[in-house]
Amino acid sequence: MKSHSIIAVTLLFFIALSIQGNAQISWKKQEAVDNLPLQLFHSPQAINLPTVETLQQGDFEFEISHRFLPSIKDGSKDLYGFDGPVNMRIALGCAVTDDLVLTLGRSNVDDNLDFKGKYRLLQFKETFLPMLVGLQFGIAKNTQILKPIASSGRAYQYFGQIIFNTMVNKKLGLGLVPSYLYNSNIYRSDVQNSFTLGMNAQYYFTNMFSVLAEFNPTVNGYLNRFNSAAFGIELETGGHFFKIILTNNVKLNPTQFLSGADKDFGSGEWRLGFNITRLLKFL
Repeated sequence: MKSHSIIAVTLLFFIALSIQGNAQISWKKQEAVDNLPLQLFHSPQAINLPTVETLQQGDFEFEISHRFLPSIKDGSKDLYGFDGPVNMRIALGCAVTDDLVLTLGRSNVDDNLDFKGKYRLLQFKETFLPMLVGLQFGIAKNTQILKPIASSGRAYQYFGQIIFNTMVNKKLGLGLVPSYLYNSNIYRSDVQNSFTLGMNAQYYFTNMFSVLAEFNPTVNGYLNRFNSAAFGIELETGGHFFKIILTNNVKLNPTQFLSGADKDFGSGEWRLGFNITRLLKFL
């Protein structure tokens, strides 16, 4: 079976699961009241950049994401990228508290295994522009490295992010995500670090449909040729987020994404991709 057939079956499976799951797993957004935490973005993640949104204590969230390697410029001979191959990520997050989510994920690029935590730090409701502030931090290990590296310690990477979110007229979500990455390129002889200034925006036409975009320029340190950019659409059904995107960066795990992209977004070297997340609420 060709890779695009496998991917099509995977997509249909998760769409069917999201529909059927509404009868099996109870999930419903609560109406906003004064004593509830402030909610701005609907999803805990934009495309690659995080939002401050978390889960309720005890909830889990499963993620599967793909980035197709061929460019859409390759045309019909590669089915605009759907013939693959693909980079993929799977992850499972758990809300330890209402404000803290821990996530374990894996990408098939260098078999990168990452563990990250996101903490909802501050909220400002009584302002013209409501604001949320959060922190995300993590560690990753590249467990199957294709080329020699200086030492086993160089297989590890570390990152930290500060997340600022606001919402304009309850429709336009805006995010700013300064990020620091240690050991940006594991194959360099000397340790490289990167500082990026991620930006994301999302416009909600309805509670179910929105458009979103993000840009993550490197302002200091190592950059893998080009700054990362992406745009796409998001479909939301109770507890399920499905994003279809175009991007110049095929890396998915945070420590790999933050190091930059290999293709020029400005020249139309876009790759198709998708993110699927499913909220699992058992209580």
